[in-house]
Amino acid sequence: MRHFFHALKWILFTLLLIPVSFYLIVTLINIKDEAPSEQATTYLTEIDSINSELTNNLKNNAYLFALGFDVTKDLSPLDIGIKRFEQIQSQGKAKKYKIAAFKKPQLPIDECLNKDDFVSACKAALNKDGAPQLHEYLWLLERYQQLLNIGTWQDGTNFSTFSESTPFSSLLIAQKLYLLNLYTNTNHIETSLIIDAINRDMHFWQQISADTHILIAKMVSSSAIEMNMKLGEIIITQLSKQEARSSLPQSWLETMSPKILSLDNVKIGEWSYFNKTTQAMLAVDDSEDITTKLTTLLLLPLMQQQDTANRYAAILLGTSPRQACPTTLSIDTIGQYVYNPMGKFILCSGIPSFKRYQESLDNLESKRTSLVERLKQ
Repeated sequence: MRHFFHALKWILFTLLLIPVSFYLIVTLINIKDEAPSEQATTYLTEIDSINSELTNNLKNNAYLFALGFDVTKDLSPLDIGIKRFEQIQSQGKAKKYKIAAFKKPQLPIDECLNKDDFVSACKAALNKDGAPQLHEYLWLLERYQQLLNIGTWQDGTNFSTFSESTPFSSLLIAQKLYLLNLYTNTNHIETSLIIDAINRDMHFWQQISADTHILIAKMVSSSAIEMNMKLGEIIITQLSKQEARSSLPQSWLETMSPKILSLDNVKIGEWSYFNKTTQAMLAVDDSEDITTKLTTLLLLPLMQQQDTANRYAAILLGTSPRQACPTTLSIDTIGQYVYNPMGKFILCSGIPSFKRYQESLDNLESKRTSLVERLKQ
């Protein structure tokens, strides 16, 4: 029996030694991180420039006004926007600046816009229900026009899961009210002023699409550009055919620029966001329980931040493919993942594909072309 326990002790010791030894070997392999790649260095330089320009452009910046756009009519969107911007700059160290938002109106066109024959459907809905609540939200129309009048849109790359986001749902409601107001007053406003108003709205959202570094802002601006064309078409069809053909907004007649349809700026912001997220994932939090702290400490040596950042930069640039995580364990898999295993698993499982976003943006140009062709018939 004594020999049995002696053998059992050595078996248990060996079973424990194997994973510990493997962990120590992998830790030694991961003792040194990579230097920043050329693309990562380019991104870092661009990020510094972007955030510096933002800090120096706090007065004439539609981004700051938009940050506070959802506040009630007695408050200043710019003042609230600046306070929310300060929270974003604190990188989660300050509490989110919460404040009461205005109540969004229910509009009669929300359902009809998704129909194939949305022009007829929305006109029928508007003729039946009218454009209610416009008189109650004249202050919101004025606020939206203030936003359109601001010359620039300059956001940054310091956004994170802890920071305030732009209240785009409030902006989109205001855009619909702005365009519905044009529809209801078509017979009372000069055609040139109607066309100019549609142009101003389109240029504003195109500017956001061209200049933003935030993915959600890019996709919201894409939706707003499409909304401008849809509601704009409903407005234009109120005019006589001859007048409509000769009075199309210039922004509809021009091919959309590559910057509007490109995700290049957004990829800089996503790369910055990804780096902050991976750093936060492996940060040791004193408030966590001992098991979580110990697990984090054990995983830290297996995560190479710069190598992970370099690999993601290459994926975004298109010089490296986005790979799927391995489904089976083999010697080849172990060899591939022995260096920076945590970073590689994050890259194969936790990063978005930009394909569907790019497809959505590319469709904007074909929708613009189709719109112009329909109205010129």
